[in-house]
Amino acid sequence: MTNILEKKGDNLTRAINYIDAGLKSKPDVPLHKRISEAGARFNLTPKDEEYLTRFFKRGQEPSP
Repeated sequence: MTNILEKKGDNLTRAINYIDAGLKSKPDVPLHKRISEAGARFNLTPKDEEYLTRFFKRGQEPSP
């Protein structure tokens, strides 16, 4: 049996794609709920979830 360990960044990338797809399909679901779901689904740390919050909040800021 082959045991393949995923790189930590892979789960974070999957979480970003998951959250982004969710925001497009159902924009009425709050961001914090999506991040929490992604954290559980992709086994993220609280620090990863903080990163995701900053990442998506930065994307929502209006451009100067």
